[in-house]
Formats: sequence, C-alpha cells, structure tokens
Amino acid sequence: MENHIDILVYKDLSAKNWDEALRKLSKFLYERGYVKDTYEEALVRREHEFPTGLEIPDKVNVAIPHADVEHVNKQALLISILDQPIKVGKMDDPDEKIDIHLILLLAIKNPDGYVKFLSDLTTLFQVDEFSEYVKRKDYEGLIKLIKEKTLKHS
Repeated sequence: MENHIDILVYKDLSAKNWDEALRKLSKFLYERGYVKDTYEEALVRREHEFPTGLEIPDKVNVAIPHADVEHVNKQALLISILDQPIKVGKMDDPDEKIDIHLILLLAIKNPDGYVKFLSDLTTLFQVDEFSEYVKRKDYEGLIKLIKEKTLKHS
C-alpha cells in the first residue's frame, strides 16, 4: 500500500552538529533499504537550503527533515530523540538557529499524502503528552500517539 509508513526508532542519537545527525540517520535508513545512496547528500543539501527546525513554545523543539521522493525506496518515519540538543535553522527564519530535541526524519515516496501527514504531525507538537514522551524518551508512547493521530487514514 502506497500510503503505508513504517515507523522506526534511532535511540540515543549523539551528534556534534546538525550535519552529523542527518548523516547518521540517513545511513541508518540506507542500511535498512528505505533510501537510496543519494538520499544522504540530498537530505543535507535540502536542509541547508530549507531548514526544518520548528520552535514549539513551552514544549520541545522539533526538526522534520526530508529529501525528495526520488531518493526514497520505501516510506518511513524515523524518530530520534537527541542526547543533547543540536542547533538547527528555523523553518520560518532560516538564519535563526534553535536547539532541537527531537528529529522526525521523513522518507516519503507518495507526496500526495505527505501534506496531510505533515499537517497531522505538526498538530501533535502542541499536545502535552507529546512533549512529555520526548522528555522521558518514551518511544513507545510517541509511536502510539503518532499512529493514533496521523496514520489512522492510511
């Protein structure tokens, strides 16, 4: 099914900077067959041009990086809570850097469902449980919440 998205977890991500984090997560997806060997460079390049950091007041800051569909083999959402926050450019103000705590890396093949999925995902960032799960590094709780609120249509 083209709308199916596998949810994967990369625990205890430690990285000195944003590029290193993106490269580690890309390799993780590549080793599992989700993305092509071109994905890593496409992801890093896209993030430099269009940063995806979202500042969520009174919650946890999130980044939602992704690369174009031609670099993806099969769809996935890779969830990673950072050991230490990393500076990332803000989506709405690329020159401003914010500390992010959570990376939701998207590997999308079907752009049609992507906008709806992203919209559902961003509404989750305001939910108190979402922030609590991130702070506690409760991946199971995060996955359950994401499935309930975003994947119910697929």
